[in-house]
Amino acid sequence: MNKKTGSNIQDVKSNNRMLVLRHIAVSDGISRVDIARQTGLSKMTVGNIVTELTQADLAVETDLASSTANYGRKPIMLTLSPSSPCICGILIKRKLCQIILTDLGGKIFFQRDYAYQTLTSSEELLEIIWNLYTQCCTHTFRRILAIGISSVGPLDSMAGILLKPPYFYGIENLSIVSIMREKTGLPTYLVNDATAGAFAEKLFGLGISIPNFAYLHIMNGIGAGFILNHQLYDGDSGQSGEIGHTSINFNGPLCACGNRGCLDLYANLDNMRARIQELALLYPDSPLLESIPSWLEIIKAGNQRDPLAICVLEEFCSYIAFSLTNVVNLLNLSTIIIGYDSDGSGSIIEEILQHKLSAMALSAKYHSFHIVHSSFRGDAPLIGAAALVADNVFEGQLELLELKNLSA
Repeated sequence: MNKKTGSNIQDVKSNNRMLVLRHIAVSDGISRVDIARQTGLSKMTVGNIVTELTQADLAVETDLASSTANYGRKPIMLTLSPSSPCICGILIKRKLCQIILTDLGGKIFFQRDYAYQTLTSSEELLEIIWNLYTQCCTHTFRRILAIGISSVGPLDSMAGILLKPPYFYGIENLSIVSIMREKTGLPTYLVNDATAGAFAEKLFGLGISIPNFAYLHIMNGIGAGFILNHQLYDGDSGQSGEIGHTSINFNGPLCACGNRGCLDLYANLDNMRARIQELALLYPDSPLLESIPSWLEIIKAGNQRDPLAICVLEEFCSYIAFSLTNVVNLLNLSTIIIGYDSDGSGSIIEEILQHKLSAMALSAKYHSFHIVHSSFRGDAPLIGAAALVADNVFEGQLELLELKNLSA
């Protein structure tokens, strides 16, 4: 996106409004005093902006019962107005399409999922998305600002095109942004799913105050998103972070992407299931042998320290560690946030990867290294689709009609 090269008084006022709105949006309630302290703006400036935001019905005042003040006058807290504009976020996965409506703070108030085993054409995918979007429109009275689409890659985020994702039913060169923009009349954005996960963590999650980190997403494939110097790194066309298609075996099998020995060919659910069967005689009492285990069942068994689960997860994480070590050594990162579906009962993947990378990564020998589970578990790419739109609002790239008539 084109950035302004200069500024005037009106630009400064607009930037300050968006800064205050951002702090209100990402909090569960914040006082004027706290906004002034966190932004460095004067109390008078914050007060004037809050007046404008409340008059525009973007923010409301509330006397939250959760206020920690136990004497004197309790501060009036500010939250987003329940009538403020909302965002439509869409996640396109293999076998599943999800859609949400969120406020500017990423809080979901409507969600629909549509599962499929296969798709016959691009038209079928577009029909599914359109039907889900129609349900969103009928569910809310709030104005939908824009649409953010998070998808399996590779894709061209600048051109708004799904290129040719491997194992995605032959769909390729789908100009999904222009199609949705034409059908809805709304600004529409496209981003890689793992990059969207990094967006979600930076705007709404664990990465708010972390200047540099990688977000690693383990889904039907493995992807990464990067925040560098507090900014999203998306590459020249939105194809950064394809860590699943980095080679860990140059003499390995041919991948659908054209590369050999890609990480995705080794670190996947099918290989873990096959390994479980190979080791069955050594671990006859494992609960993983009672049926074909799902991802969640393997993770749960690992968190309960089942020996068979630990064994297959050690191997799974070893493959990931080879690729992650290259990333950490190249970018000198000390934080990796990992997103995957789990019941939240443990952190076996993080523990194994922490151990492996602490021994393998150069920087870990001299500085502390942290691997943590996503605050959104496996939903960061979905919430990140909405975060992409919210970020455009807060950065002044997407104008709020509610503020258009404010006096200079």
